[in-house]
Amino acid sequence: MSRSGGELAPLNVSIGGFSGAPIEDGKIRKLLDDAILGIRKKKVFSCDVSASTIFPWKYWKMNGCPDCDEFSKQYLADILPRLLARDARHNKYGTYFGRMVDFGASPKEAGRGKNQLKHIIDMWHQYGKSGNHPRHSAMVAACFDPLKDHGFQPMRGFPCLQQVSFGYDTAGGLSVSAYYPTQYIFDRAYGNYLGLGHLGQFMASQLGVKLVRINVFVGRPELGSPGKRELKSVAAAVAKRLEQLV
Repeated sequence: MSRSGGELAPLNVSIGGFSGAPIEDGKIRKLLDDAILGIRKKKVFSCDVSASTIFPWKYWKMNGCPDCDEFSKQYLADILPRLLARDARHNKYGTYFGRMVDFGASPKEAGRGKNQLKHIIDMWHQYGKSGNHPRHSAMVAACFDPLKDHGFQPMRGFPCLQQVSFGYDTAGGLSVSAYYPTQYIFDRAYGNYLGLGHLGQFMASQLGVKLVRINVFVGRPELGSPGKRELKSVAAAVAKRLEQLV
């Protein structure tokens, strides 16, 4: 990360050490959630809700961890309509996972778009039979749709996550790389990275490999909601908790 014109940009985050789904510390998660909800007064901005827009981990586990095709259909037929009914204003453009498994379709036309994740998984298994897995450039899922998202708003709230790509190494490890032109670090980063970890674990299970790394590129990071007092309070509490863990 470099400083340009008083800003720290871009931001590159790389997270490793996975041995399955992301491991969280409940106290740190609660500290951040309490701070976010205390400022915004809206549950929609919690870490869990932010993460679920990228991958609905709890729904997948509750349904017995079905394969991509089956779960995508369940999501579009049942989960997405419930999200729209619960909060139509924030979900009117869809969700990141919805766009990854139904690209091109509107939330009200669910099932008519392209399931990008299924396409990647199908290619992986088809070409893998001959030992020639798809290259990284073929393993990309888009969230930004120019036909829908090139409007005339000076700032568009969704989608902040533009695309996700999947890479692999010779040892059978899967990496997830995500691109954000901008990101609210305090409000959304934790939930975003958690969601990417869940998406990576899901894709690793479908491809038959292990998740080893998440890479995030943010062109212009912004702090988000907190004032200096809230930020210092949360930072001090998190630092204290990390000392206890160490």
